[in-house]
Amino acid sequence: MKYKVALISICLNTNYWQFYPPMVESAKKFFLKGHDVDFICWSDMPPENPLGVKVIPTEPFEWPLPTLYRYHLFLREEKLLEEYDYIFYLDSDMKVVSKVGSEILGKNLTVAQHPMYAIRREYIPPYEPNVDSTAYIPRLGRIIETGGKKRLEPLYLAGGFQGGRTDVFIEAMKKMREMIDEDFTKNNHIPIWNDESIWNAYNFYNTPLTPRGIASGLISDDIVVLDSSYIMPDSLNKVYYQKLWGRNYVPKIITLTKKFSLTADGGTNLQNTLNNM
Repeated sequence: MKYKVALISICLNTNYWQFYPPMVESAKKFFLKGHDVDFICWSDMPPENPLGVKVIPTEPFEWPLPTLYRYHLFLREEKLLEEYDYIFYLDSDMKVVSKVGSEILGKNLTVAQHPMYAIRREYIPPYEPNVDSTAYIPRLGRIIETGGKKRLEPLYLAGGFQGGRTDVFIEAMKKMREMIDEDFTKNNHIPIWNDESIWNAYNFYNTPLTPRGIASGLISDDIVVLDSSYIMPDSLNKVYYQKLWGRNYVPKIITLTKKFSLTADGGTNLQNTLNNM
């Protein structure tokens, strides 16, 4: 089957403009080759558009609102998105570096495991701690079988790459928009990791990625759970992350280090960690 796919992104504020063109070029090379992929970006970039993408003019606003309100922006163009068989969201500051094929196409949602918490099980994922937040969950995970024994595999889902079948993803976005509005508008609260916290909570309460979901009669195979190769860090992968995690994935999609987002304290702490390894 040849599907019509929308690859959607947000690129707001001048610091991010530099990342979107390389992301598009990389996706054209590696992302769902053989399918019809259209690029749609909500952005305040200049109207000149040599990339051949559809730009939805969007006013910039301060972090974390561009990411927290992503679903609000996308749903303003619901009629446009309904024209596609699948919708996938990709952060504008990422790159596709090897083949991403039809393995990401399922009957339901497609989620990607955050590498830090998928590889090191002893690390506690940063789930939303406020019990009054719509993003609060005890712990996300799914039942898997290894060596003839069943166990709970903890899951923490990355926000930078997500999507799925169009009707299912639009339904999810509408629910997540409601969750964000209840938190931010009614209770003046922003979840600990913004939209990523909301994405994890939505999957906890509404998909078969938990014992609760399986008990509700949902079929676990409907959700495509991608490993960490679909959202790997680019920076210090060999000298830091491989030593920290004890293993390596051949990356398919990488997150790019942004110099403007690094702090002096963060750099010092990282260097101290490297010196002690």
